[in-house]
Amino acid sequence: MATDDLLGNRALRHFDVCIIGSGAGGGTAAYVLTRDDARQNVLVLEAGPNPFPGLDRHPPAPLPFPLHGNDELKYAVRGYIQQDPFLEPRSFRIDDTSDAKLAGDVNGLPKAVGGAFQHADCKTPRFNAVDFRLKTAMDALIAANPGLLVKGFNDEPANFSDWPFTYDDLEPFYAEAEMLYGVQGQAGDNVFESRRSSTYPMAPGVPMYFALRLADGARRVTLPGYGPLSPHTYPAAINSRFYGDRPPCVDCGLCSGFGCPNNSKGSPAVTTLRHALLSGRCQLRFNATAVRLLNDGGHVSAVEYVDGVGRRQQATAGAFILAASAIESARLCLLSPTPGGAALGNSSGQLGQNLMFHLQTTVSGFLPERVHGERGRAVTHGISDFRGVAPGGEEIRLFATDAGQRVALGGICEFSASQGLPITEDGDIYAFQLPGPLGARMGLPLKNVLRDQALGQHLFGLVMQAEDAPQRTNRVDLDPRYVDVHGLPVSRVTYKSHAYELETRKFYLPIMKQIVQQAGAKGFTVDGDTVYALVRPRDALLGLAPSSRHIMGTLRMGPDQASSVVTPAGRFHDVDNLYACDGSVFPTSSGYNPTLTIIAVALKIAHGIVGT
Repeated sequence: MATDDLLGNRALRHFDVCIIGSGAGGGTAAYVLTRDDARQNVLVLEAGPNPFPGLDRHPPAPLPFPLHGNDELKYAVRGYIQQDPFLEPRSFRIDDTSDAKLAGDVNGLPKAVGGAFQHADCKTPRFNAVDFRLKTAMDALIAANPGLLVKGFNDEPANFSDWPFTYDDLEPFYAEAEMLYGVQGQAGDNVFESRRSSTYPMAPGVPMYFALRLADGARRVTLPGYGPLSPHTYPAAINSRFYGDRPPCVDCGLCSGFGCPNNSKGSPAVTTLRHALLSGRCQLRFNATAVRLLNDGGHVSAVEYVDGVGRRQQATAGAFILAASAIESARLCLLSPTPGGAALGNSSGQLGQNLMFHLQTTVSGFLPERVHGERGRAVTHGISDFRGVAPGGEEIRLFATDAGQRVALGGICEFSASQGLPITEDGDIYAFQLPGPLGARMGLPLKNVLRDQALGQHLFGLVMQAEDAPQRTNRVDLDPRYVDVHGLPVSRVTYKSHAYELETRKFYLPIMKQIVQQAGAKGFTVDGDTVYALVRPRDALLGLAPSSRHIMGTLRMGPDQASSVVTPAGRFHDVDNLYACDGSVFPTSSGYNPTLTIIAVALKIAHGIVGT
């Protein structure tokens, strides 16, 4: 191992725990395990590079600025920390009847020290209380209301299951997560938020202009049977003031999809992972891609990885934790056969199955004035009315329709706009996608239209993150035809949307259009009709890989070995020293951004491992 691919205590040689992945789950687990009340020696393996030089520099030396910045070419074109689809491709198909094809970006997440959260705009809502007992609550509701319209909930291949613990069990870890990562928000602002034991560490930052316009529009729209919508500030792990040794956000723009240049984002790298590195009990090896878990079927003895210069290495530890993301954690198990030839940890037969994203629905409009979507934190406001729960999040709402009562469990809506990317958004659309003579799409005409940024500066709208039904047919396995740069079979993603989420999308879509219109979207004529809102086609409806980066499932947790992969404590049912603590363990996907719940679950699992 080259010395420049190490952080933390370089002298460590023996490890109690090896964590594979340094993101929200792995960084959080490393923090808990290396605390003074746990005192575990921890090795963290990270497949990506390190954009945080000096991360292990001890105080009073200040936390150095990272190698991140507001550079569109660096991130959106050159993929600075993104998984390379040429070197590490994935294949995709919608079902078993079709051949999987290499499809470029198939839900790839950034690979770098600190994981994918550094690349996001760090939105951190909690799940609702009812989300953890959704199966039980829905079954009771259906039994009590004959004829209730709930398309697809109990229809194969849907595979809903309650979580093995309650919201109250996880709530202390939600509170700990918000403190560790520095979440801004306003308690009570979202009437649908479930009960809290503490306030947010920081007040909300400066609101974005277009978000206030959309919030005003939402208040003018009525949810059938329940009155006006309830916009609220959106919690995010982004500093609104000095917090620890990290400064407040300066709303420099280019937030979503970009790393933070001043460390105001609560990335695991500059929060939990840094705490672990400074403890003296953690060693981080980056540019280290785990490729196989050596095992005897019921016990893992070592992990084999490829280092930054292409050499095969091995690392041993007393226990191992998978935190490489839902797709990669499942793939590593599939690449690690037991002596009998079966995939490691697959006694349930469900390893890699129940893969979930969020069915995203985007409705956009145009404002005459410039909205400056790049001058802020990408999202400062949203609505949770479309999650389909009662205020407090304890119960599921019933909606009265002409066809009878129905349930519509969608998800939170982000008020968003274009971030003003003249090359990868406006330039691509004007130069290649819009019809017209070639001369109008190049030279001076193209220059002039890019200066105005009709799309980048006037487009605004909503994105709904709707709950995805877990399905055994939606899964990750190994592609028999394609290999990656290391010669290993790539992940094959099989995924098709279920009627459960598609019917919910249809229910909320007209209301989303009303919000955009009421917010002042400029109308335009199409075939004699005035149109105020545009619905952008989503990949899942076109038979393509979903574009959502909310990836969950594949290593479902539960008490029953026959129907789950890991126990409620995160340990594999049939492997005595292997755990998982990323989004792979989620039984259901709820309708909220998942990262805070990944962190809270990782805290619960890691505290459980060491009994703190």
